[in-house]
Amino acid sequence: MDFDERRERLAHHLGMQIQHIAKQVHAAVCGHNAPCPEVEVSPAAVEDPRRPRGLWGLTGRSRSVTPSGDDQTGLDPAQKSGDSSAEARGTEAPSSSGRSDSAGAASVTMEDVTATLQERMGFSLHLAPSAVGHADAGEGLWLRGRAKTGAVVGLYPGIVYTRADYRDMPGYPKVDNESDFLISRFDGAILDAKPWGRASLEEPQAAASLGYRERLADTLAQLHGLERRHPFSLAHYANHPPAGRRPNIMIAAYDFREEDSLRRYIPNVMFRSCPATPLDSPAFPAGTGEKTLPSRPLLGLALVATREIEDEELLLNYRLSPGLARPSWYTAVDEAEDSRRWS
Repeated sequence: MDFDERRERLAHHLGMQIQHIAKQVHAAVCGHNAPCPEVEVSPAAVEDPRRPRGLWGLTGRSRSVTPSGDDQTGLDPAQKSGDSSAEARGTEAPSSSGRSDSAGAASVTMEDVTATLQERMGFSLHLAPSAVGHADAGEGLWLRGRAKTGAVVGLYPGIVYTRADYRDMPGYPKVDNESDFLISRFDGAILDAKPWGRASLEEPQAAASLGYRERLADTLAQLHGLERRHPFSLAHYANHPPAGRRPNIMIAAYDFREEDSLRRYIPNVMFRSCPATPLDSPAFPAGTGEKTLPSRPLLGLALVATREIEDEELLLNYRLSPGLARPSWYTAVDEAEDSRRWS
């Protein structure tokens, strides 16, 4: 089997897992018996090991700042919103009898979805104070349960900018001054998770409160119309491993067909892909093919387990460029590898 065949098989396997996650979130939100038509995932290029895949342009701003940028209380994020790592308090898992009606679906909380995914998939994600050990670590991304090697354990959310869109990014050319949650694909597409924030654990922010230009208002409306009760959409909270620790996840690029019926469970929007007027709410009705976006690949990134993971914090090698000033807490997993990737 040659390189292209192996890559195609890996891409297919990745796509099937992402489809499965979308279906499980759909079932948790709308009921296990709610209609969920088959989707078709396009071939995706799994991350090219010869290309850089670290956080793009990050120069050491505090990871403890929440993506919404509105932390003026001096409190730990977990203190402001309640301990998101705690077990669901007095909530019941969604009924298996089905809950496709809008009133029932609206009553489902993030905790409900997390509990259902835990039961049906064997693991789920939650935010809790990081164990990395430096002041800037803030909240970390924790996996509760057990995930096998090669399992997709998270989706990186936010607005996707292709190379042609760089000049439209907030703060260009110093885009890292505007967002601490930037990550790049091997093809140069950049994902900005700042506007996604803590998913449904906080209210979505408007363009003005994020410090973004109003021209992004339609894009933000489209992003916030996606399903936010989505525990797997918190991938941007994964921290870099401290000295002496190895990462337990890696990133892999994938493409998703925008017209697929499960589109609302993929937490990304392509910049410039939105209509002039935001779609009616809900933007992507679950289980239907209505109100779809133009047919084009939706570029995304997934977190993939590099070993079996059980009840532990997810750690991602940021692979920061040796040519840029790196934060004091950063310790290269492999300095020679970082140099090769950014040469």
